[in-house]
Amino acid sequence: MRLRLCAPETAAALCTLAIAYGSVPAAADPVADFYAGKLLRLYVSAVAGGGYDNIARAFVRHYSKHVPGKPNAQVMNMPGGGGIVMSNWAYNIAPKDGTVLAMPNLSMVMNQVIYPSTVKYDATKFHWIGNIEPQVMSIFTWHTSQTRTIEQAMARVTPMAASTHGSPLQQILSLSNLTLGTKFQIALGYNDTRVVAIERGEVDGSVSSLQNFQVLAPHWMENGAKLLNILVINSDKRLPKYPNVPTMLELARTAEHKAMLEFMMLQGLTGRAIFTPPDVPADRLAALRAAFDTTMKDAEFLADMKRLKVEVETNTGDEVAASVRRVVSTSPEIAAKILKAIE
Repeated sequence: MRLRLCAPETAAALCTLAIAYGSVPAAADPVADFYAGKLLRLYVSAVAGGGYDNIARAFVRHYSKHVPGKPNAQVMNMPGGGGIVMSNWAYNIAPKDGTVLAMPNLSMVMNQVIYPSTVKYDATKFHWIGNIEPQVMSIFTWHTSQTRTIEQAMARVTPMAASTHGSPLQQILSLSNLTLGTKFQIALGYNDTRVVAIERGEVDGSVSSLQNFQVLAPHWMENGAKLLNILVINSDKRLPKYPNVPTMLELARTAEHKAMLEFMMLQGLTGRAIFTPPDVPADRLAALRAAFDTTMKDAEFLADMKRLKVEVETNTGDEVAASVRRVVSTSPEIAAKILKAIE
């Protein structure tokens, strides 16, 4: 122990205070102080019970314990407009103190480019926390469909289920009709009912990311996806798991069409991405990003993802932000042609 000497004229009380002061602990963490006792809300731009919702609920159960102060966490559903409703709210109305997170669907960034009059946000100004799982979109039909290949889809009118106008499902099918020459007949209004509709033969198929099949309808995958015909995927290369399935890019008929499909493909990096509204304090943002990175390595979280059949393949907040900037910088000419295709 180090002794301190006090001048004789110094009052004993002041000397005692000086000695005690040397043992005062460091100041508490202001970020932990802020989050302690708070409720952290994760808003999801999808209905309850679907792939986005299930993953979001599993995520927040583990994420909150890695945020300083260990706040309680809750998932809130805010579907509508292909993610526009939730994103508009997050940008303009939501608290910007770090208590709000959001998981948009993957068309959210694209919507800013092609629906500028409807969108009231700038995706480049959201603070991107990270992405749980990139998404590779696929177009598929049920095993009883007469459309079993993408070539047959170019020759045969095939009824396909989509949720709402402006949703990723509707956009991919419409863009396929333009760029690949398919003849998909798009039936809207199928949200959580499309699995049953496909099995009953009301429609021949739909669109899903390859990663979402296990959540959408796990019983379809029990026999190695033999109940499905994967017609095409939107990727920059064929995948080892589906070596005979062509990519939309390789089938694109013109350079312009290829650019349109690449635009759609870039959204895959926001497939399970999470952001905060703008203007969140820098120290809280850093803590939220660090908590995300830690959660992605959390054994209990990974076990939950395995149960949900989700293959965790993460992207950092910076990687997601870079992809978002590329999408938003798409030329007006390409954006106009995409809009025409999906309208």
